[in-house]
Amino acid sequence: MNEITRPIEVITQEINFYKLQAGNAIIEIGKRLHEAKLTLPHGAWGAWLQNEVEFSERTAQNFMRIAKEYRNPQLIADMGNSATKALLLLSLPADEREEFIGEAHEIDGEEKTVADMTTKEMERLLKELEAERAEKEKLQSQLDLFRTEKDNAVDAAYKETEDKLEALLSQKEAAETAQKEAEEKIAAMETEMDELRMQAEQTAIPDESELERIRREAENTANQKAEEAMQKKLDKAKKDAEKAKKEAKEAQAAIEAHEAAQKEAEEAMLKAKEELAQVKADTEKKLKAAGSSGITVFKVHFEAVQGEINKMLTCIDGVEESEGKEEADKLRKALQSLCQSVQDNL
Repeated sequence: MNEITRPIEVITQEINFYKLQAGNAIIEIGKRLHEAKLTLPHGAWGAWLQNEVEFSERTAQNFMRIAKEYRNPQLIADMGNSATKALLLLSLPADEREEFIGEAHEIDGEEKTVADMTTKEMERLLKELEAERAEKEKLQSQLDLFRTEKDNAVDAAYKETEDKLEALLSQKEAAETAQKEAEEKIAAMETEMDELRMQAEQTAIPDESELERIRREAENTANQKAEEAMQKKLDKAKKDAEKAKKEAKEAQAAIEAHEAAQKEAEEAMLKAKEELAQVKADTEKKLKAAGSSGITVFKVHFEAVQGEINKMLTCIDGVEESEGKEEADKLRKALQSLCQSVQDNL
């Protein structure tokens, strides 16, 4: 395997350069498309063609095929630098192809070179040549068959005659009759062969308009199937894009909800810290004012605990509204356990 070392960017620039040239540019583009296909990773060929050099895969395959089949760039130039004509002429063997390009051909009574012909004129001429070739092959096959049958018949007749002459001299007359019959059979077969040959030569070439209609219908069917397949891919891509858009929107909403909840929690925590600091300050203020009186100190602590319990009850109600009764009941049991523990110590 040849080692590929050239960067794909260089190959891309060269293809776009040769797209602007004439003559051997078709072959040069084909060579570089082949090189690019070997260079690109698996699965990247189609996207690269579309995005970087704006070729369909069919067009790229045609360019690569021309580069492979036409070693002499002058042949492309002699065709008027037409990739379409170059592809059409691939139906001919390489030696006949070069001869066909170098000659002038009669089109509707007018001598034209390949460069002067339209694509349709070339298609029609190639179809006529193909029909003539097929007809010649058919006639040659029939001729070979008849010659074989004639030779076999002659051999059989003479062998039969010789055997009879050697074995039965008394039946010479019968042998001569058999020989005569064999010769008549040969003559009849040759006459039949000539008639069939004349019929074959007079066989009309199929109506070109009918062939054109069949070809056009086949192309329309193929194009329609290709369009349907492409439409299915396009619909699927649109559906996938809509789904991705919806999922992205849902994800964004979830992120925003999470950020809002986080912000709310941070604000609640900040508020709780501020309230706790205020309670602490009030408690210290009351303790300082109360002096050493135990009852007064107890009253201050009692009021503080009672305030905190009220806050915890409010918090439980909020949890029940936002997260459900089950979660709120867990908090109630925790508070009841705390109160029970206090009661047990009294």
